[in-house]
Amino acid sequence: MQHEALSVLISEQRLSTYHKMFNGNKHKAFEYYQLNIQIAQSLYPLLLYTEVSLRNLIHHSCSIHFKNDHWFELCAEQRDRILRIESTIRKKNNLPIKILSDAIVAELTFGFWCSLFNKNNARYFWKPLQYAFPYLDHSMKRERLSFKLNHIRRLRNRIYHYEPICNDLEILWQNYLSMMDVLKAMHPELIEWTKALINFEHLYKEAKTMRSEKFITDASCLK
Repeated sequence: MQHEALSVLISEQRLSTYHKMFNGNKHKAFEYYQLNIQIAQSLYPLLLYTEVSLRNLIHHSCSIHFKNDHWFELCAEQRDRILRIESTIRKKNNLPIKILSDAIVAELTFGFWCSLFNKNNARYFWKPLQYAFPYLDHSMKRERLSFKLNHIRRLRNRIYHYEPICNDLEILWQNYLSMMDVLKAMHPELIEWTKALINFEHLYKEAKTMRSEKFITDASCLK
């Protein structure tokens, strides 16, 4: 397929980021665009295990700690969101009675779970949150864990909105390591399960090679 046709189908604006990376070399730009898609795809199992395990472990820990499986209603800054979720579920399923907590938990966004680690929520939630991470390195403070989770959240959102994630490979690698740290803190076996499903490290090396070749070409042009 001709580059002009690809530009129409994918959009010149979306491809412009890749064109800039390779100084207008459209062939290399599209090759890297495809590699970006492959890398995003390879991270899906990691994101899935991180988000689903985080959600379920926090719900379990907080339900025990607060002796209430609707503990999330204690989060004042999220109360309006929770009420909207309850209203939507009630209308969709014609439920006049109190909704089961599992139905609400399934609808809460990754942003909600990350927000529980913010400073404003630490007073109420940090103690039960720690129980969700039985293998957490004690040197990792709440602030550091919050930092990692929020960077994972931003990466997740970029992937789910089909945005470039390979423009800064160092940040991408750090996010990958952060996911590994979070999974290990929840249960080390999660790392083995996810590594069996992904080829991220191989694809990452491909991206590094492509970017280094670009810089080598640029340097040779200056001679």
